[in-house]
Formats: sequence, C-alpha cells, structure tokens
Amino acid sequence: MQQSKRYTVTILVYLTAMVLLVLLQILASFGCFNGLSDEALTIVSSILPQIVIMFGVPLTMLLVAQKVNHEPVSVRAITKQVGWRKMSFKNVLLVFLLGIGLYLLNIFVASFFGMFLQAVGYQYTSSPNVFTGWGGLLLTILLSAVLPALCEEFLHRGVLLNGMIPQFGVQRSIILVSVLFGLMHMNIGQFFYATVLGWFFCVTALAARSLWASVIVHFVNNALATYFSYAEELSLPGMQVLNFLLSNPLIMILTILVVVVGVAEILRHLARENFERDLDAYTVRYLASQNTFDASDFDRVKDVLPRAIKSMPTWKATMAYIDTFDTPKPTQPLPKALLWSVCVLGTIITVLSLVWGTW
Repeated sequence: MQQSKRYTVTILVYLTAMVLLVLLQILASFGCFNGLSDEALTIVSSILPQIVIMFGVPLTMLLVAQKVNHEPVSVRAITKQVGWRKMSFKNVLLVFLLGIGLYLLNIFVASFFGMFLQAVGYQYTSSPNVFTGWGGLLLTILLSAVLPALCEEFLHRGVLLNGMIPQFGVQRSIILVSVLFGLMHMNIGQFFYATVLGWFFCVTALAARSLWASVIVHFVNNALATYFSYAEELSLPGMQVLNFLLSNPLIMILTILVVVVGVAEILRHLARENFERDLDAYTVRYLASQNTFDASDFDRVKDVLPRAIKSMPTWKATMAYIDTFDTPKPTQPLPKALLWSVCVLGTIITVLSLVWGTW
C-alpha cells in the first residue's frame, strides 16, 4: 500500500473508532443501558469499546483496505504492520519492571493533575468494585487490564503510531498519538495522565520494536491499579509499602527521581540494543536522509553514529535510537481534515465531560 493511502486509511480507521465511542457514550447518557445490572453493565462497557470498537472494527477495516487496494487479505500482514513482534525473555522482564515504574510515576502525575482539576471545580467520583472476592479481582483484571492492554495498544501504538511515523516523523507522531490517546478516554479526569502514559507507551513500543512491549506496560499499570483497589477487601500485601512511598514528601521526591532514572535507563537499554542489532539498516537510512551514499561514507557513519548517540543524555539518546530519519511528508487535504476531525471530536467530548460525566 502506498504511504499516502496507508496514512489516509489509518486516520479513517481511527476516526471511525472515535465516532463509535462517542455514539456509545451518547447511548449510555440517554439511559440505553439502564436496564442492565451493575455487573452486566461493567462487562458490556468493557467488551463493546475494547473488543468491538478498538479491535474488531479497525481490524475489519484494515482487511477491507487490503481488498480494495488489490493486496492479499492477510491478518498476518496486519500484525506485522502494527509491530506485533516477539521479544526476548530478558526484555520481557525489563518491560515488566518498566510497567511497575510507570505505575508509580502515573500515581504522581494523576495526583498532580487531580489537584489542579479539583482547584478549578471538577469533582471526582469514585465507586466500589462491582465484582467482589478473588473471582471479582480476576474478572476485573481481565476487563480493565487485559482487554485495554491488547485492544487500546493495537489501535494506538499499533495502527495509529505506525501509520503516522512516515508522515510526521517519530517525535511529532509520538506527541499526536499520546494526545489522541488521552482524548480517547473522553474524560477530563483521565486526559492528562493518560496523555503522559501514552507518551511512555509510544516510546516503549518503539524502543523495544514490538507492540508487545507497550501491551505489557499497559497491562501492568492497569493490573496494579486493580490490585490495589481490592487490597483492603482481600487483605492483599503491598498497600503499606505504597502508602509509605506516598506519605512523606521527601520519600515521594526520592521515589520519583529513582523511578524516572530507572524508566529512562530501561528505555535507553531497549532502544540501544535494537539500534545496534540493526545498525546497517539505520546507517543506510541515515545516509539516505542526508542524500549521500558511498562505501566510505557507510563505514565512517557506521562507526561514528553509535558513538555520537551514546554520548548524548539518556532521554535524547533514546529518541535518537528510535528515530527513523524519515523526512515528514506534506499531508494531503483529506487526511488532514480527518485528523483535525478526530482532534476536534475528542476535545469537545473531553471538555463536555466536565458537565456530562462518564458512563
């Protein structure tokens, strides 16, 4: 598929998903699901947005796009396109540690923006766990951690991010996808920390060169949140440690510093490992971006480029390792209009959630 067509399909797929999510929100606000029990409503409100809208509909549309463009209709080609690649056992462990670090970081980010929103009059609502007991914990982890990790990552870090990078470059694409991920929640209370988490999810997927990496960190973040929501009911261990980290300002600051350094080092390690493994390909892409190429240039750049990036600060080096060196392309009117439609729609619903609430 030509790049311009692929980007148009990507934005059309995402716009369709957003419109369906908005329609679902409207149906809920008009009481269309009021006849369901709390348990049934919780299940439906997980399955419809996740499995149907954020996974099933995009996958179907991508398969249809292959047919329309006279390509072999193949789910395997789509999984390759979105970056569902295997990871080594060592990297899986590192990504699990990364997920724990991002969960702790997310607590601080959510608390900070939560205080800001409450200062301007926004009231958070909390409700007890719908399902109880150990069975309830496992079912809630399935609905709130497993499904979002698979379905939201497929749509955002798989379809959207990979479709945007050739068009906008790595850094702009990460920002755009992160903001859209925040807007997708259609809830001002979740927008800020979801956007920050979305940025880390994007970098994680690109650093590890596998969608599984962002799936794992997304799962760990949501699963830990669910675990601690059941900690009091089931007398689960770990809550005292978490409270200790949050109770003292000095300890909290030290924890944030340790987490940020740890997250940065894991991401740089993952990105550097993949960069060095594919150094020949990176060197060719870099030379192509400089509009020059010969044997002497290749050997020189292959030697100099890794050393130059290695000398950079951690975060800058990580971004350099995952850069594709692609020159952003001018956006055609139709996909530009579709992208603006997605942004405007998500922004309107997110702002309206101040008074509309969530389902």
